[in-house]
Amino acid sequence: MGGRRMGLKRLIAEAEKLLKDAGVAEPSIQLTKDPRHGEIASTAAFQLAGKLGKDPRSLAEEIAGGIDLSGSELIKSVEAVNGYVNFKADWMRYGRAIIDEVLSKGKRYGALELGKGKRIVIEHTSVNPNKPLHVGHARNVCLGDTLARIYKFLGYEVLILNYIDDSGTQMADVILGFSELGYGLDPPRGMSFDEYCGDVVYVESARRAEADPRLSEKRKLITKEIESRRGRFFELNKLIVERVLRDQLKTCWRLGARYDILNMESDILAYKLWDEVFENLKKRKAVYLARSGPKAGCWLLDLSGHPVLSKEGDEVLVKSDGTTTYIARDIAYAAWKLGGVSKDFRYKLFGENPDGTRIYVTAEDGELTMPIAGAEKVINVIDVRQRRPQEIVKYALKLLGLESEKYVHYGYEVVALSRKDAERLGYSPEPSQQVIHMSGRRGLYVKVNQLIEMLKSRAVKEVLERHPDWGEEKASEIGEEIAVAALRYALIKQDTDKLIVLDTDEMLKLEGDTGPYLQYTYVRAYRILEKADEKPSAEPYGELNESEKTLLRRMAYFPLLLEDFSSNMMVKPIASYSYKLASEFNAFYESSPVLRAEAHVKRFRLAVVKAFLTVFSVVLDLLGIPAPEAM
Repeated sequence: MGGRRMGLKRLIAEAEKLLKDAGVAEPSIQLTKDPRHGEIASTAAFQLAGKLGKDPRSLAEEIAGGIDLSGSELIKSVEAVNGYVNFKADWMRYGRAIIDEVLSKGKRYGALELGKGKRIVIEHTSVNPNKPLHVGHARNVCLGDTLARIYKFLGYEVLILNYIDDSGTQMADVILGFSELGYGLDPPRGMSFDEYCGDVVYVESARRAEADPRLSEKRKLITKEIESRRGRFFELNKLIVERVLRDQLKTCWRLGARYDILNMESDILAYKLWDEVFENLKKRKAVYLARSGPKAGCWLLDLSGHPVLSKEGDEVLVKSDGTTTYIARDIAYAAWKLGGVSKDFRYKLFGENPDGTRIYVTAEDGELTMPIAGAEKVINVIDVRQRRPQEIVKYALKLLGLESEKYVHYGYEVVALSRKDAERLGYSPEPSQQVIHMSGRRGLYVKVNQLIEMLKSRAVKEVLERHPDWGEEKASEIGEEIAVAALRYALIKQDTDKLIVLDTDEMLKLEGDTGPYLQYTYVRAYRILEKADEKPSAEPYGELNESEKTLLRRMAYFPLLLEDFSSNMMVKPIASYSYKLASEFNAFYESSPVLRAEAHVKRFRLAVVKAFLTVFSVVLDLLGIPAPEAM
């Protein structure tokens, strides 16, 4: 039954057949903007008008007049309006068809199976392992995780990567603090190790190294030793990276994310991917050695063939001292993702996600390989400040003869905090600052755990006010789910190219476009079914009212929304859909009594509620929003 057309797609198929039977070769069906004009409409008259030299309006009337509805099950009437051929549904049958489709497919409603096992690689998070995650990182995590959830739902094999930059100056600063400035490896009481490294050791070490030439030289020495992969600084770095990374992953798990592979930059360098890629670029004459000028002795990527990138000049890949730039390393890494290098990394088990799935990490002595070549798409969730470097990487992949169109930079704008929330968290903004931006080097960033705890404490307080009989443990559990929903939804409901200013007062509201509002709606529907003393029945009791039609119509749209996602990769429309679906359920709840209705009406409305809860559960899961049964 899962593959049979039952709801909106069946309605569309019927309209297409009616039009073809009436002599219209290309029916061109779309949803109507105003349901008063019908559920769907054909634009065929506009397309035929030019060819036939007729007015679209009169042509639409001809088409509508030639349609025979005698064999139609779901379509009640057809009419021509301003050149459109509009189809109105027989809601007694159409409403039942929608409910039947939702309930028969259950948690797979909308799945479509577009992926058919094809692989999608998504890399997200990728936070330097010298600090805790701040709210900007949380946007990356939530977007990446939501993409992964949706692609998996659509039938793709999804592989989730997390790139760990465990070498470079940012790590040398931390090592400097532990080795030269007297910091111990145990954080102060009440502070996690990633917070200790980022808020204390890193900030102080970076400040002192900038002011003291001796420490600055020591930092350079530490950087070289880390990259050489031997010596006490390298071993200390490995220890610190793993401890910080495990704390970071706990934060990501708290947000609902999971991972398959952790790729360490130091291991990637050890595999010398760049050497192979560099030789390939040379053979293709995509790079050249500068002989004079300020870049003499450097190898540059020739960008002259790119209409936009060329405006800022060619890109240095290898400096005059022989060291590679981070863009060079990114090109080599991206080539590996697309199967453009002969080598592959080896892995060992790192740990498990909360769902029990395994996480693997690169290791020179690893025994496993995880070949990822042949992916349908390689998606890299990286903020918009890296747009040019990412475009350079993509262009380099094209010059290497790889399928660069499969390499996707999924960019997003940064996140800031409202002034009042910054003050609540103990920051002292300048008088003119209404929005607080993050700065890791200055130690000015709002940590994800810090923000979740603030949201949670307020949520727990409100939960206990509503349920004074609940114990602290239950209230804490529900408070955590509310906090995560508030944060995740706030980070994914916006257009990715828009700056987000988080405001916890708005985020926690039980009314409006918020995560807690979605949860409140879920609980309301769940409670109706919990209290019901009748079995749901999709058999309509009579002509449906407008709130019932509106809610069922919204459920029917869901598969089309996921079809759109497969081409535009936008998560905001799915978040917007969740809010509209919740709002329309609440309008139905207010205008159409369920438990107090007459028996035959009650049974049908219970079926509507059950169908809603089925669709809504799927949507919340795709968005990573926890669905509590009480709150």
